[in-house]
Amino acid sequence: MVHLQDNPFETDTISSPSKPSAYRRRRLWKIVIRSSLVCTLIAVCYFFGRSIQWGTLSENYRFSTKDVDFMRYFCSQIQATSKHELTASAANILVQEEELEHHKAGYLSPSDTTPADVTIPDHVWENLPVKGAYYMVVRNENLGEARSVIKSMEDHMTNGTRYPWVFLNNQAFTAEFKRFIKKVTSAPVFFGKIDLQVWEYPHWIDVPRAELLMLQQEMRGAHRGASLSYHQMLRYHAGYFFHHPLLRDVEYTWRVEPGADYSCQMDQDMFLFMKQQQKKLGFVLTMRESPETVPTLWTRINEFKDYYPEYILPQNETIWPWIVEKETNVYNMCHLWSNFQLADLSFFRSEAYQQYFKYLDNTGNFFYERWGDAPVQTIAAALFMNKKDIHFFNQIGYSHTSALHCPYSETLLKKCSCDVTSNYGNLLNKNTDLYQDSCTKKLLKLIDPETLFEMTDFIKQKRIEIPSKIE
Repeated sequence: MVHLQDNPFETDTISSPSKPSAYRRRRLWKIVIRSSLVCTLIAVCYFFGRSIQWGTLSENYRFSTKDVDFMRYFCSQIQATSKHELTASAANILVQEEELEHHKAGYLSPSDTTPADVTIPDHVWENLPVKGAYYMVVRNENLGEARSVIKSMEDHMTNGTRYPWVFLNNQAFTAEFKRFIKKVTSAPVFFGKIDLQVWEYPHWIDVPRAELLMLQQEMRGAHRGASLSYHQMLRYHAGYFFHHPLLRDVEYTWRVEPGADYSCQMDQDMFLFMKQQQKKLGFVLTMRESPETVPTLWTRINEFKDYYPEYILPQNETIWPWIVEKETNVYNMCHLWSNFQLADLSFFRSEAYQQYFKYLDNTGNFFYERWGDAPVQTIAAALFMNKKDIHFFNQIGYSHTSALHCPYSETLLKKCSCDVTSNYGNLLNKNTDLYQDSCTKKLLKLIDPETLFEMTDFIKQKRIEIPSKIE
């Protein structure tokens, strides 16, 4: 009979190992296996995390969306702390993330879509001469307009749009949006989610005041003055898009607007041109801002100049004379229309531009007023950029909503389907490049007088009537 207090293993110490010793060995093996798994995951994230297409794990390999979200987030934490020792703080962040409200209410995330992309894999750049990308801020509801402009660009480029496309949205892109976008281009496509911390009201905004002032802006005639999402989009384009993780390694961007149309064959690699010619901003159209949208912008600009003179270039080296009325020294409302924009992102990422945008953003006037990205970026170029770094793409035929440009050149027009005479007209939706008080004409006098001469000579030869004034 064996009593409870007896240890049966003690009867044969050679053939029966002690229970505590076996338990310790099993525990040690569990620790080794778990540690190995964690180390393997860390190694995979560190060396391959940026190359993993997280969306395809769900689409092609049927991984659970929640598992993919966890792995993607874990890898992002590893990459963010790669230069520092990995501590328990990463685990705490994971716990905090799981405790957020939208995780508790699971229905807030669409069930039919994959996680947002966060990186462009290194292999995408292997056969490209420049790290350039087309980027578009677009909503799911604008699928038709997005497909239209992509198709327009694909049709007018010799090799199609071989550079990657980056689509950004403050909401999650639907599976339908992703599927139909991929049908119109063979180029790499990435769908990113805008950080809501930079999209929503910042902490210093008085929300009731902002809501009231936006209604008043609409009543005064400011275009979409009462639309919060429009204010948010303008602010995002002005100071945040180039920080998005998908654009981390990108050197040059081509901003593409849903619903825009291209009408000329584009044989030249525009990204490569920008890099080889060391250009920082490329444009096809100029506009005048509506004064009711920027009532205090010029005051803030002059304040910034007084506070940070170390960033300001001499006026004769920049386009500053182009944006200022000589008699009054106030802003004349001219700006580079940013709906079409080729940009060297090093300009927006520079210390000068970052300090400039921070100063303007802290005024709250992207909400209290309706400051647009175009005048904000144009004035920055007038402050910090040499005028030789700005390029006019006369050869690009382009139209979008209220404006259009058709090349002023017999040679270029042979590759275009647009009508150069439609650059002029009595309708408000017609651009007027070279009328008497044209912003484009005045700018070209500063940055490219040779092209201006060729354009005006072409107009004379074709006897195109130019209005002296646009109402």
